[in-house]
Formats: sequence, C-alpha cells, structure tokens
Amino acid sequence: MNPHVYKQMPFKVDDLVPVTVATRFNQTLVCNPALGVKTVAELVAKAKATPLSYASGGVGVPGHLSMELLQSMAGFQMNHVPYKGPAPATQDVLGNQVSCGLLAGPTVLPHVRAGKLVALGVSGSSRSPTLPDVPTLAEAGVADYQADFTLVLFAPRGVPDPIVARFRQAFVDALRAPDVAEKLRAGDQVVVGNSPAEAADELAADSQKWGALARRIRLTLD
Repeated sequence: MNPHVYKQMPFKVDDLVPVTVATRFNQTLVCNPALGVKTVAELVAKAKATPLSYASGGVGVPGHLSMELLQSMAGFQMNHVPYKGPAPATQDVLGNQVSCGLLAGPTVLPHVRAGKLVALGVSGSSRSPTLPDVPTLAEAGVADYQADFTLVLFAPRGVPDPIVARFRQAFVDALRAPDVAEKLRAGDQVVVGNSPAEAADELAADSQKWGALARRIRLTLD
C-alpha cells in the first residue's frame, strides 16, 4: 500500500523479497445497537436514506480501506471519521458518537460478546476464528467482496535461496506450534506460511487492488 500513498519512502520496495505470508486477518464491521441495524443490507438501506458516519483506526489503515471498498461495491456512502488507532474509535462507537466502525477484531470482540456492539460481517475471504457465527461481507450479500490483510516476512534481495528456504521453514514451523497458533487464533489471525512465490503473487494482487482504490479516493499520506 505504501508506494501508492507516499511520494517519498525511506526504503525501496524492490530491495525486499517476500519469504512467506505469516498470518492473515480480518476487519470487523460493527454498529452501535441504537442504530437498529443487524445486517449489512439494513445498514446499506439506512445509509442511503440518512447521513451516517463510520469510524476507523486512521486514514489508510485496513478498516478505512475495507470500508471504502465496501461502499464502492455496495453502492452507498458514509462519512469517514478517522481515529488514532482502533481503541479510541471503538470507544466512540460504543458511546454512539459514531454509528459504526470497521475495526480490528480483537478490539471489538469483547463488546460484541457483551452485546454492546452488533457485528454485521467480517472483511476477509473466510470467517473470523473468534467470531465464527458472523458472516463474511460476501456471505452477507456483497458478492465478490474480499479484504484480507496479512503480516508478511521479508528478506533483503540477494539473500541466497537456500538460506531463505531454511529460514522460512523454521519460521513457519514456529508459527504452527500448537501454543503459538492458538494465541494467534485468539488474536484473530490465521497462520498461512505459504511459499515465497505464492507470497509474491498475493502481494502483487493486493498492490494492484489497493492501489486502484487509493487512486479512486485520492488517498495520499505525505
């Protein structure tokens, strides 16, 4: 994402090569119960009928990007209210200063379980391990919607392939250790551990997808 939104960066993307996608995670669309919506379709209808706002953890973060993609695909518009992180954003959705938010799962999970927030859907291609009863946004009616986010391990370009392969295997083995994998699942992350080539293909597709969105909404962070 960064090359699409920063004119100047302290490193060159081409100086790095992906070793593996470590984990994949969602964003969760939540609304204050006072809004009176329980499904994505109800939210879209309400947003088309009356001005609404949504909170994110900041400009250009996964929640912001996910919501802009959702709005473009579902044909509605909500005013973006960026915060300095998902925690203060969640607090204002809880207080109904902002009606909804597309936010990190671990931040909103306790409030969804307590009934203080209504979870309408998750952004990724599969359901969240922490909210298995909440549909993906595609399952909720927005056909072909998918906004997965990843943590990726990189190496400097030029590191010999055998070293990359050995390090990748050790790293993936550590991620898949039962106690580590369980802690990651509790934090709404799913272990991937794919090959360098598969990671490169995924990053290229993500760059094309989010770059197009950044240009469409004229997103710059300089």
